[in-house]
Amino acid sequence: MECAVLSDPRNAAKIVRLHFHDCFVQIFQGCDGSVLLDDTITLQGEKSATPNVDSLKGFEIIDSIKNKVESDCPGVVSCADILAIAARDSTVLVGGPDWEMYLGRKDSKTASYELANSNLPVPSEGILPIITKFLYQGLSVTDMVALSGNNLYISVFRIGSEAEPKKLVI
Repeated sequence: MECAVLSDPRNAAKIVRLHFHDCFVQIFQGCDGSVLLDDTITLQGEKSATPNVDSLKGFEIIDSIKNKVESDCPGVVSCADILAIAARDSTVLVGGPDWEMYLGRKDSKTASYELANSNLPVPSEGILPIITKFLYQGLSVTDMVALSGNNLYISVFRIGSEAEPKKLVI
């Protein structure tokens, strides 16, 4: 992760966003690596859900880390744990907080295209539905601002006039 962030600091945000979208889809099943699954004949993955298309990046970083981990200890560390650790390490590498991480997540063998479309916030939604989605997940408005970034600005801008967007005070 350190090499990826040193080569481009924006990679940290890409990985945090990937982890956010992985965890947000299913409140009791999230953080399972399902966002990493590609579409197959029998599975429509979360990557192609509307909130993820052209939004999620950094899959190749996780693939690279997974390949390195697998070469050292095959079949031991889940993709879900790798994504979670990479998101935490990305945060630390750009000056954010560190936290203790519990490991042992199991990789999902399924994904939910439908839940990704309904549960993930999108810029076209108003600010109140986005806040509601975060509160439902047990997250605060401050968490929403940290995780939504530019998408939040777009939603707030829609509330105001085109000449003068309203400011969100938290």
